[in-house]
Amino acid sequence: MFIAFNAMAQDRTITGTVTSKEDGLPIPGASVRVKGNTTIGTQTNTNGNFTLRVPASAKTLTISFLGYVAQDIGIESSTNATVSLISNAQSLSEIVVTGYSQTSKARSVSASTVVSAEQIENIPQPSFTSRLQGQAAGVTVLSGTGQPGSNAGIRIRGANSIQGGVTPLYIMDGIAIDEATFSTINPNDFASITILKDASGTALYGSRGGNGVVVIKTKRGASGKLRVTYNVQGGVDVRTQDKFDMMNTSELLALQERGRAGTGWTLSPNNTTSPYNPTVRAALRDSISKINTDWSDIFFRDGKFQTHEVTASGGNDQTRFFTSFNYYSHEGIALRSNLDRYTFRTNLDHTSGRLTLGLQSGLGWSKSNFIESEAAVALANPFAAVYLATPWENPYGPDGRVITTNNTTNGFSPFNPFTTQYGTLLDSRLGSNALDRLYNSTSKTDQIKTTIVANAAFEIIDGLKLTTNLGVDYRQTVQERSIFPGSNAGVSVQSGNQGSYADFVTRILNLTSTSGLTYARSWGKNQLNANALIEAVRNRNNTFNFTGFGINPKLLNTPAGITPGTNTNGLIPTVGGSKTEYGFTSYIGLVNYTYDNKYTVQATYRVDGSSKLPKKNRWQGFYSFGANWNVKEENFLKSSEFVNALNLRLSYGQSATAQNQSNFGYLPTYGNVSYAGVAGIAPASPGNPDYDWEYTNVANIGVDFSGWKNRLKASVEVYNSITKNLFLDQKLSFTSGFAGLAINAGSLRNRGIEASLGVDVISNTDLVWNINANIAYNKNEITNLGQATEYPLGTSIVRVGLPVGSHYIPYYAGVDPANGDPLYYNVDPNTKEINGTTTNVYNSGAQSVAQFGTYNAPTSGGFGTTLSYKGFSLSTLFAYFQGFSMFNNESFFLSSTSNFSAYNQQRRMADAWSTPGQITNIARLGSQRQFSSFDIEDASYIRWRNLTLSYNFPTKIIQKLKYVNGIRIYGMGQNLATWTKWSGFDPENSNNIAQFKYPAPRNFSFGVEVKF
Repeated sequence: MFIAFNAMAQDRTITGTVTSKEDGLPIPGASVRVKGNTTIGTQTNTNGNFTLRVPASAKTLTISFLGYVAQDIGIESSTNATVSLISNAQSLSEIVVTGYSQTSKARSVSASTVVSAEQIENIPQPSFTSRLQGQAAGVTVLSGTGQPGSNAGIRIRGANSIQGGVTPLYIMDGIAIDEATFSTINPNDFASITILKDASGTALYGSRGGNGVVVIKTKRGASGKLRVTYNVQGGVDVRTQDKFDMMNTSELLALQERGRAGTGWTLSPNNTTSPYNPTVRAALRDSISKINTDWSDIFFRDGKFQTHEVTASGGNDQTRFFTSFNYYSHEGIALRSNLDRYTFRTNLDHTSGRLTLGLQSGLGWSKSNFIESEAAVALANPFAAVYLATPWENPYGPDGRVITTNNTTNGFSPFNPFTTQYGTLLDSRLGSNALDRLYNSTSKTDQIKTTIVANAAFEIIDGLKLTTNLGVDYRQTVQERSIFPGSNAGVSVQSGNQGSYADFVTRILNLTSTSGLTYARSWGKNQLNANALIEAVRNRNNTFNFTGFGINPKLLNTPAGITPGTNTNGLIPTVGGSKTEYGFTSYIGLVNYTYDNKYTVQATYRVDGSSKLPKKNRWQGFYSFGANWNVKEENFLKSSEFVNALNLRLSYGQSATAQNQSNFGYLPTYGNVSYAGVAGIAPASPGNPDYDWEYTNVANIGVDFSGWKNRLKASVEVYNSITKNLFLDQKLSFTSGFAGLAINAGSLRNRGIEASLGVDVISNTDLVWNINANIAYNKNEITNLGQATEYPLGTSIVRVGLPVGSHYIPYYAGVDPANGDPLYYNVDPNTKEINGTTTNVYNSGAQSVAQFGTYNAPTSGGFGTTLSYKGFSLSTLFAYFQGFSMFNNESFFLSSTSNFSAYNQQRRMADAWSTPGQITNIARLGSQRQFSSFDIEDASYIRWRNLTLSYNFPTKIIQKLKYVNGIRIYGMGQNLATWTKWSGFDPENSNNIAQFKYPAPRNFSFGVEVKF
């Protein structure tokens, strides 16, 4: 007993904290061991703290954590240690942040992908969602438009719903944020983005996690001297090469003459019924034949881009801060399209004894100008007008004004020296009208976005903490719409024919409170982490809109220009608005246990009470179970020099998709109506007392591997996801007063495999060459539709056995050589197969599906490489989407046998049938153009997303500069090339129909980053 007591008296207790040098955040689960002694050690808790009793002879501790460079610290003269580990970019592992906890990849049971700050910084796209394309396996990122200020849509592991939402949940610093505001957030403020894909991560969010969760962690300050960085970047946007081979004036006149319609036929010498005599016809034809207007040069431009950013960080062991200011300006390739954004962020962290405090705040303001009518094939859309407008139309008059349909009588004509009569008869002024609308209307969006998150943690006893996280997410969006009086569009405004001014205001406030206990303890070979939390979410949404008429031309773009409406002047403004709210109360439990650094098990359970559901379904439970086997720690692999890490993971659980659903879908509702000028109230929706969520169950098996001194890294995931209780519209008899009722019925399945690979082909002091790639295959299938087997949904078919988004359209069989009629295959109504016969009768009910595929790409991924030599670095990234098709509504109008006399046409229209016996795929001119499989095209593509060349000035030069700690210059190219069979504008589309959307431009930029 005396010997034991004497030995204990000589032991010492060492305490300390382990943090990341990059952001100053604590590292939980770091290994702390006495150097040279494998039996004395411990692990850091969730706050990065540790306590270890060591013998008096111990002189050095070794601190290590997967993903960081191991560090030795001396303890001979100290009982307290503060260690900042440096990230090891060559390591397999990252910190997996779930929003409620964080852990190392070695202990994580979740299928997740971590995208680092370096992967998304300084890319000239305002929204971080666009920057994620090609970065993560199983994460589909598609931009619906190239308009500055727009957001890209993210879909994780396919579509989990048919008529419900498919948008994932976004969490930033522990609170849910509104996805409509990403263009008003600075992505350069992000430290990392963790994408949770399986139930072990998404079930933590219960009824909101069914479509996956994107967890964002913003940058934090690190202790040390003040560090200031200034980053400036500028560049240009240019148009990519389109594939539309359009006719010139002579070709279009000849086509119209052949088809006996339009200006070409009116001016034809063969037209004996023309209203003009031969001399006038010849003169007019000769006059307009000399005009070949290049509409793209009129509507488009080279855009400009610039951004300026200042960041500062620093602090001491107790208080740390990070702050940034960013100005971002992006001018689009189309007239009147641009974005200006200002963002400011301040993050503070303070530690005092057992108390930890934090504040993360962000404020953003953006102002966007949008083009006209991008949502559909509209003549006001400049991307449509450029190709639909006739090439002989001259948009400008002698005084430089744009000539429109409504001002051709103002003393000049596009066909000088002839009178305005000819111009009016011969030309619809399609291009000029669209150009006039760009100049004489506005579509602006002003947005204010703010997030404030305050958190605190108090360590009651060692390892047990009381935590709270309070967050506010607020945004105000004001959409302003003006149509100027006197313009072609202004004259067409029905109320008064004197233009209009409209405001649409949306205010959304989201409050989140998460509080509870966390416990972290390590003893012997055991490590335990547990959370017990209560969360409350309250969301309020208010909208208001008005449209006023009779605009004073001296008071444009302001409500002051509206003429007060009366019963006699017909200028009574229209007003509208809405108010709604919802709330969640949740109880969350999480337990993660690791034994001997080898075996980890995790269980989560969450109960959500939601105001979105009727009382009988209001409280729902969600769960997950997972396990991780750290095979590398087994004796048969521990000594392996080739294998550095090997983890096997398994998880299963359930979540749902509440964040994308109606607030009060279970209630019958009423709305304002008007009959014969008398206001009243009437039923608006029938309500469904059985309303419930769509529930998603996911099973996942994953493998993580690192070898060859961490130069070879690979991950593979296999999953099976089943969504039940699908939202479907049940058709109702119109005698009920409603067209349909939203019910829960049916199920669908997503089953797939994901793989990612990274290899450092060369890795030495001066030269590093890395190759990386990821690929995902997802098979989507509708397995049940309740009492139905199929129903049409837009241009797609919802049918058991087919994937969501399967095309639904008559099967085009070519052209009848005898008479030039379009032909269509007959389809057996029972087997849905082609029976081999054709007809020239268009039958919208005789549909075929399987051979046209789906507009959801089953295969996607990305690949790239990075080459670094001394201070130089060259990196590139490609993204690809394979196996999907889209309906080309652009070519439908530009190759139209029924509208060839109204719009310009593609040159392939010269091959339209004209004589008996002719073999061609384009029907005779004048035949009815119908929606068919003729317009469904393979839209698979590979896109060269990014190429970056940078140079860091060497230390010997920097040391000569008094206040400068580093200089980096870089050049970047975005959207450099696209390889595709798609014949339209841009194969990257967020829906199944191409409708002259704003294409993604090509961008070239140059930047300088200076550190002080």
